[in-house]
Amino acid sequence: MPAALPEVAAPLPAAIEATPAASFIPADNPIGNLLLSRQHPLLARPDFSRISDYVVQIYQASNFQPIWLNANRSEKNLTDLFGILDNAPGNALIPAAYDVERLKQWVAAPLPDNATAASYDVALTVSLVRFLHDLRQGRVDPRDVEYPVHIAPKPALDIAGLLKQHLEAQTLGELVTVFEPKARQYQQLKQIWNRLQPLAGQSAMHEFKPGKQLRPGDKHPHIVYLRQNLLAMGAIADNANPDSKIYDADLAEAVKKVQQQQGLKADGVIGSATAALFNRPPQEKLAQLELAMERSRWIPDPSDGPMILVNIPAFELWAFNSPDDANPINMKVIVGKSPDKQTPVLWEEMKYLEFMPYWNIPKNIFEKEILPKAANNQGYLASQEIELVKHQNSEEKGGGSYMRARQRPGKKNPLGRVKFVFPNTADVYLHDTPSRAAFNRPRRDLSHGCVRVSEPKRLAEFVLGDQQGWDKDTIEQAMSAPKTRHVTLKRSVPVLFYYATTFVDHTNQLHVYPDIYGQDELLQKALNKLHVPSAGSNQLAASGKMAGATASQ
Repeated sequence: MPAALPEVAAPLPAAIEATPAASFIPADNPIGNLLLSRQHPLLARPDFSRISDYVVQIYQASNFQPIWLNANRSEKNLTDLFGILDNAPGNALIPAAYDVERLKQWVAAPLPDNATAASYDVALTVSLVRFLHDLRQGRVDPRDVEYPVHIAPKPALDIAGLLKQHLEAQTLGELVTVFEPKARQYQQLKQIWNRLQPLAGQSAMHEFKPGKQLRPGDKHPHIVYLRQNLLAMGAIADNANPDSKIYDADLAEAVKKVQQQQGLKADGVIGSATAALFNRPPQEKLAQLELAMERSRWIPDPSDGPMILVNIPAFELWAFNSPDDANPINMKVIVGKSPDKQTPVLWEEMKYLEFMPYWNIPKNIFEKEILPKAANNQGYLASQEIELVKHQNSEEKGGGSYMRARQRPGKKNPLGRVKFVFPNTADVYLHDTPSRAAFNRPRRDLSHGCVRVSEPKRLAEFVLGDQQGWDKDTIEQAMSAPKTRHVTLKRSVPVLFYYATTFVDHTNQLHVYPDIYGQDELLQKALNKLHVPSAGSNQLAASGKMAGATASQ
């Protein structure tokens, strides 16, 4: 984000009962009256309370006078405004959601009186602010969806100041670049979206139904259609042998690439699931991308330096030295078990590591899983190196003491030899594990919510890479020492736990993963509640239920 852009210190609430700004709004002013009501009866979605504070700030700056339909009316600014809304599909948003056609009709007609001009003026502003807010923050607040999210909203830009600046300079179109998410994932998804969007409404290019499993070297008349579909998908550069019916080596390599992107076994063997990939209509692919772009609007804007990303449904961790790191570290992870122990979506700062950590056993795990075993076996706690420790409550919690169970460091400790801590309200973290076999499973939602990493030493080397006194040898020593060692990071490392069933990796390869927590459906339900006009219904609603990824070929 350019440093020159002003930011509000904290994001404004989505909806408010009353605001300090309300006392400054003149009720006898046509614009003020609309702002106080936070309802615009001429819009398809009259309630604009989610963005009302932004709109109030804009009109406070103009002393509650029109900014579009005034004596100095700028046709260029109006044209640019309509251009922004008309081009909403370029960011997987819908012009009809921002009333663009009715706005054009109102502006083109003669204005009968000042009150009508004021009403139309506010409608123009509400529609623009809605679009910019949706573009930057997302149409859906992730905290309102029925799954655990611990990501604070991005800092709100000073839209009143920016709008005034660009109206005066007649550079309104530049606002889209200012508000568009800067996260690399969003920009990658947007490129793919715009490449596929012209195909919306079309059926699959040709039906590819081989009727049997195909292996490299096989011959089949539908190989002609396979070539055409691979060409359309960008998996092959040209169709050099358009009439060939041989499933040759070049085609097999392209099919492997598609299989890998879609989360299937990348062996080049074409079974029913792989064949189905080439018959999916473009609307279905766009539907998945639309959900992915909505989620990527929740990601904080990137900053310089390292970061760690865990894609939950992919069961993978990526560690980047910078936002443009071309060779990030990649490793397998184990995440929270579906449906009741889901790893939350979160964005936090890693503050410290603990080598040879104790495991402070959560109360619910101790009561439900450990106490029943201890009740039937008097020596169970000692055999598992679990000890009861007396803790003192703070005065704020009434004083007094309580007992807490913890497991000593060692081979039986489920945290393994190191844990990576980023304080958060969900009380989850990254950690090692002594159970290595589970990393060989294709589906790895097995934990209580924390994320187990397959290569803890490598991750420790990444986190401590520029910290004086730490190298491979000292890390190895700390991971085999008899005592716990707490290491505070000189520079905290951002950690993102992300849920993306459609994800673009650092090589711009698109991958599709199984929706292990059913979050795609939950997000779609939240989007459906927005009551977007039917003419602008989103791609997912138009295409019906998405086909789930399967593990078969």
